[in-house]
Amino acid sequence: MTNKKEINEKEKEKEKETINEKEFKKENEKENEKENEKETNENEKDIKKGHYTLDFDPQQKHPLQNKWAMWVDGYSGSRNWGEDMKKILDFETVEDFWGMYNNLVSVSKLKHGTNFHLFKHGIRPEWEDSGNVNGGKWNLRINRQVSKLEDLWLDTVLSLIGERFEPEEEICGAVVSIRNNGDRIAIWTKTASKKEVQLEIGKTWKQGLNMRGIRLSYLTHKNSLSTNKRSGFQATYEL
Repeated sequence: MTNKKEINEKEKEKEKETINEKEFKKENEKENEKENEKETNENEKDIKKGHYTLDFDPQQKHPLQNKWAMWVDGYSGSRNWGEDMKKILDFETVEDFWGMYNNLVSVSKLKHGTNFHLFKHGIRPEWEDSGNVNGGKWNLRINRQVSKLEDLWLDTVLSLIGERFEPEEEICGAVVSIRNNGDRIAIWTKTASKKEVQLEIGKTWKQGLNMRGIRLSYLTHKNSLSTNKRSGFQATYEL
């Protein structure tokens, strides 16, 4: 049997271990406090010196998953579609995108008949391009409300370059079209026959726009080419 002396010794050992643990924790807390205080003091010194960007390299750029190009057409008033198509800039980093976007004319100030096209590098914003020929586009018609047009276009562009849509390889690009009878934004996709994929892309876009009453219609490029405009386009999918 364990005698009282042994029990007391064990209790003393446990008590000693507990005290040591507490002291160790206190020492760690003190060290952490010292480090935090040192970091705070260093930051305050930097701010006093006029240094307001800590651990920031202005030369470093953040690459996008894909390379993109911004195009414009319709600015010359040519009646032949695509005749005055012009590439504005290729970009593949976040910084280059904002540098371009912040220096573009606002879409609300474009004259009627003008289009901005944001497409993946290597895909021209034309139905006949090999990346588009079997695809189609989700269409959003917008009443002439400047703030909404600007916001909706920027949200759409950021969703594209941020790879918000899945699968991302189905995304070809986006177009904003300024028209007398109502502006339009469209997302072009690669394979119109993939119904579930296209519906998922449409739903993601609709949710991201976060506006009541939005209706989206999907039209294949082949239908666009073959349909008489007077009789109206027949949507392949609707949301």
